Amino acid sequence: MSNRNSINQDELKKLRTKPLVQYSDMPTEMGGEAVEIITMAVDKFQAKKNYEGAAQLIKNTMDKKFGSTWHCAIGEGFGFDVTCQRKFLLHIHYGVAAILCYKS
Repeated sequence: MSNRNSINQDELKKLRTKPLVQYSDMPTEMGGEAVEIITMAVDKFQAKKNYEGAAQLIKNTMDKKFGSTWHCAIGEGFGFDVTCQRKFLLHIHYGVAAILCYKS
């Protein structure tokens, strides 16, 4: 039984090293670019757990690349209910954090 749990823990660690898209209504190309932007920003600020810095970097990069009015929330536990434009919402898990990125 403990061997089975260790396999699950190993699999969980592998999953945490890759972004896991929970929900996206973005076009495939935009979604791929957004995931790259998010993982780069989180990796850059992850050592200090500076989620605010990562969120600002994601928002500013998305504003420059896809036009203004992007919002980004990062945390280890949060719920959300947002109103946004269609085809501009991405919710992913990366590491221990969840990231919500959307355009209003």
